[in-house]
Amino acid sequence: MSNIEKLTLYIEENLRATVNSGMDFVDPKNFKKKLLSKQNHVVFGRRGAGKSSLVSSINDQKKYAFIYINLEDYKDISFPNIILYVLKTLIEQLIKVSREERPLYKCNFKASIFRRHLNQVLKDINLEIQKPDFQETDLKERNLSENGGAGEISGKHASASLTGKKLREKETSTSVSYYKIENLKLTINKYQKVCNDYSKANDGQFIFLILDDFYFLKRNTQAYFVDFFHRISKGTSLYLKVATIKHRSTLYVQEDDSYIGTELGHDIYDIDLDYTLDKFDDLQVFMKFLLEHSIEKSGALGLKINEIFAGDSFKQLCLASGGVPRDFLSLFVKLIQSKPEGEKINKIQVTDEAISSIRKKMEGIGKDSEEDANLLEKYLQEIKTFVYHDNRTNVFLVSKEDLENIREFRQALKELVDLRLIHIIHINTSCAPSDGKRYEAYMIDVGLYDNSRPMNFTYVEPGAADDKGRKDRMRASPKLKLDRFLKLS
Repeated sequence: MSNIEKLTLYIEENLRATVNSGMDFVDPKNFKKKLLSKQNHVVFGRRGAGKSSLVSSINDQKKYAFIYINLEDYKDISFPNIILYVLKTLIEQLIKVSREERPLYKCNFKASIFRRHLNQVLKDINLEIQKPDFQETDLKERNLSENGGAGEISGKHASASLTGKKLREKETSTSVSYYKIENLKLTINKYQKVCNDYSKANDGQFIFLILDDFYFLKRNTQAYFVDFFHRISKGTSLYLKVATIKHRSTLYVQEDDSYIGTELGHDIYDIDLDYTLDKFDDLQVFMKFLLEHSIEKSGALGLKINEIFAGDSFKQLCLASGGVPRDFLSLFVKLIQSKPEGEKINKIQVTDEAISSIRKKMEGIGKDSEEDANLLEKYLQEIKTFVYHDNRTNVFLVSKEDLENIREFRQALKELVDLRLIHIIHINTSCAPSDGKRYEAYMIDVGLYDNSRPMNFTYVEPGAADDKGRKDRMRASPKLKLDRFLKLS
């Protein structure tokens, strides 16, 4: 098997990360060390950015209980039952880890008592799951009251006589409401005790609760979900490690006078894996590091990157990937498999392959987006028409003021960025000539081109500047007017 065959086989076998398999997380920024600290963390990144690889890389049951839960598996379960199902999985895995850590013949009295307690907690959770989310019950109560004087009570009341006094039976009815979410809140102390007792029974071992693919939860319940587990973690040996997509996540909301969820920088600390095109030089360095790491792990020793790519084709592959490692490696494998044997990859081939692969990205609009799929497709087509067809370029500017005023479009644009169909290349710039306003600069994905050799086309490379550091080509890009989108809503 040739070196290039070893490399492509290794990438194909390890392209998708799971808790038990996948490519090693390539960590030039030392994110793993940060994630291992005893703090609550949220890992942000677009699909394919390496979130699952990073959270799986800290799996070390000898040092702590590593509890991995993929929330995509629970996405069809209603709130608040989803909390109970995650609690159930947490307890089941704690029982499993506890048994592996201390088999029966090594189990001390404290650990034995704790396991029995866990089993009882598991039974309680299963009973609670069966209950309705809301129930109103009429409770009837019968009371005996005394009336002065002797006599008997007869008729529909039971006969009674007691020391010359009459007893009268009276029935009262009280309506009692049961809310599952309110009942759950009352159990927080119980689960805090479980976490602390686990640590005591297992030589001080703490717990990492990994909540992967958090963005699959319903947006309007996310803050309430994470709030419950954050409250359990307070003052205990439990630490949350949440992996999600930034623009599809609500970790913190204000409701009346109360704050619900986890506030970044206070309750939870963020790790951002996204290499965006606004730092294109850093992106190229990372992708080179990623490919060299794959060459080493595959055993393709001696294979050099400059033996694979011709001209600017490596740079073009970085651009076509939008800064997403999985897209980069997936396109790379397709290019290797489709190019003539013995030839290097060229820039045109990269663009052609990106165009042929765009359908896969487009499928994500219906599958992964929480926005209306048809509306997002209309927005994307309108952006492409304006940028690619009408102005014959690949970059456009959007006024920050417009984005603030038309929040529906702002959210849709963020969704398109998350779907890797639009890429941000500058978060805060002016236009040329300046009009005193501030803009965000975006680039359409290479895969959206109609062909790899567009005629009469002004191509703007992200980060490109003149000898004085001015990015005038980007600043001169056409301004997208958002009123054209109002009729699409």
